[in-house]
Amino acid sequence: MRVVWSTRSDTEGRYEEEFSDLLHFSTLDEAEMCLVRLDELLRKFLLESDSHAAERVREVARLGRRRAEMIARNHKVDARKRAEKEEIEHWFGIWLETPDAFFDWLEVRKQAPDFQKRFPHSPDEDN
Repeated sequence: MRVVWSTRSDTEGRYEEEFSDLLHFSTLDEAEMCLVRLDELLRKFLLESDSHAAERVREVARLGRRRAEMIARNHKVDARKRAEKEEIEHWFGIWLETPDAFFDWLEVRKQAPDFQKRFPHSPDEDN
């Protein structure tokens, strides 16, 4: 939360609606949607030449990566959930480094044999 608050003064509260409830990623699908929204916001703010808001998007993504990392390292959390959070942490890192290539990379990643083995698709995920 400290990261989100640190840039609030830079954006003067102009985009609070866009930033509220942004970091929801209980599942891999939710993490992907979270990154889609972050990406949309980043592109919007870059197009508007709003560097403070664009940096806030990046800070929110860094916060998401740290949250995923904390859960991935918590041995009290179920092993499958830790594995998902480790994967999500990796996704946030890739997006932060190369947002323009991220979604192409993600499609390839989801088809990779090791991903398919670690995270088999279940029918209820289609909803």
